[in-house]
Amino acid sequence: MQSAAKPRIPEPTATQLAEQKEHEAYLRGCTLLESRSMVRGLILLALVVLLAGFLRAGFPRVFPHGWWRP
Repeated sequence: MQSAAKPRIPEPTATQLAEQKEHEAYLRGCTLLESRSMVRGLILLALVVLLAGFLRAGFPRVFPHGWWRP
């Protein structure tokens, strides 16, 4: 008695391949957008921390009179 052949996955159709490429492009776009958002968030956080440090120290202490002169 012969055993049955192993089931094989059918070859993807042209439509499936196109959808897969479109999905990969979408994921790359999402990753790029997320990276940009993370960088913007880190820059915003750095600015908030810098501003808080300036406010805590006080304007005259951060920029003493005559600081712009050589």
